[in-house]
Amino acid sequence: MSVNGRAVLFLLPATAYRQEEYEASREALEKKGVKIIVASTVASNAKGSNGGLVNPDLLIDAVKPEEYAGVVLIGGHGASQFWHDSKTHEILRAHHRDGKTIAAIDRAPVALGVAGLLKGKKVTGHISIFEKLINYGADYTGQKVERDGNILTGEGAYATTLFAEELVKAFSKN
Repeated sequence: MSVNGRAVLFLLPATAYRQEEYEASREALEKKGVKIIVASTVASNAKGSNGGLVNPDLLIDAVKPEEYAGVVLIGGHGASQFWHDSKTHEILRAHHRDGKTIAAIDRAPVALGVAGLLKGKKVTGHISIFEKLINYGADYTGQKVERDGNILTGEGAYATTLFAEELVKAFSKN
């Protein structure tokens, strides 16, 4: 199954992504029949913080935003690669323009700020990035999960289960 005929796009850091965030989010959506497509900056062996490997379906540069129902950015230290990646920002802006769900957890919400999507939005993320989020105009709440319009953010590893549950709700409405 897909959401309105489209898969959900996961953007996965090439290294140091939080495996539990990726696995729980993917599993929760797939249990509901949602098709997941994984994109990264590497064609194979994206490496998680605990050593797990994922072979992405495609490179981020090949992503066509119109083909997806929404986008999920997986966190971890490696998520900082998205902060300065113009293709990631292009994907985020296109999804936002179309009112699609954009979700980010842990350190990944900073990419939404860089893309200009957080001004006046209630968001959360890893405590280490709260000043960055505020500097991008976000209202940082520190909650485990926040949803403001089409933007869903999660605090990090401790919020993984709740974040995954909210993803299911968000993509059930699309």
